Amino acid sequence: MELTRRQEIMAMLRVGEWTLDELAKNFVVSRKTIIDDLEHIALSVARPSRLLIHPPTCDHCGYRFKDRARFGDPSRCPRCKNEHLGPQRFQIV
Repeated sequence: MELTRRQEIMAMLRVGEWTLDELAKNFVVSRKTIIDDLEHIALSVARPSRLLIHPPTCDHCGYRFKDRARFGDPSRCPRCKNEHLGPQRFQIV
């Protein structure tokens, strides 16, 4: 039986952490498609598991985007306005 893309993403996220770019490159789809998939996965992960978002961090000042609920990467740091941010990572725990 062949798995859907979302099922494959869920299997990958159970094994390790992945960024949007890594997932999009692996499945040869747009980042928007992966964001849509992650939004769906977040709602459908069976309890007690959950989709964990490791927040991005500013490479310049170290600001950490804690309590971020969006799946897309932020464009710049709210503290120093730097646009060089470490990517957020996703994992099912």
